[in-house]
Amino acid sequence: MPIRPQPGPQEQFLSTSADIAIYGGAAGGGKTFAELMEPLRHIHNPGFGAVIFRKSYPQIFNEGALWDEAYELYPACGASPRVSASQWIWPTGATVSLRHLGSDEELPGWGGSQIPLIMFDELCEFSERQFWFMFSRNRSTCGVRPYMRGTCNPDPDSFVAKLISWWIGKDGYA
Repeated sequence: MPIRPQPGPQEQFLSTSADIAIYGGAAGGGKTFAELMEPLRHIHNPGFGAVIFRKSYPQIFNEGALWDEAYELYPACGASPRVSASQWIWPTGATVSLRHLGSDEELPGWGGSQIPLIMFDELCEFSERQFWFMFSRNRSTCGVRPYMRGTCNPDPDSFVAKLISWWIGKDGYA
């Protein structure tokens, strides 16, 4: 069965070549599934690795959460789960890790990391410091140009609103 994005926002999110892309919308719009599809374009690259962040560990492993959604997709694409590492690994060695980043105090643990694709599921839940620190870890030696993706429910009080304000018209749309 072919795996492809839904026409519209999901397709636009997955087709952009932007260094940073943010996909916003209401719950149930396919944002998380789009994030899970994004790394699939690189699974034949043995040096590729991606990290998808959630704010808390339960947001990864609760019933129907990120791990369960990944389980619907990744085995069909040849990946094997490593539950103890919260990671999916393909026969080539490419990986997607699902991690939590609960507070700014956890950032030093990511020092020295080189991550070609960094994604934040529900970006508005993270701090601006977390986002920019991880941006400094967005680098690659595997041939994939480093890039970041985020999803969010619109929140006018988050740093994300400030980050994209230059791009949003007076009508509230891009």
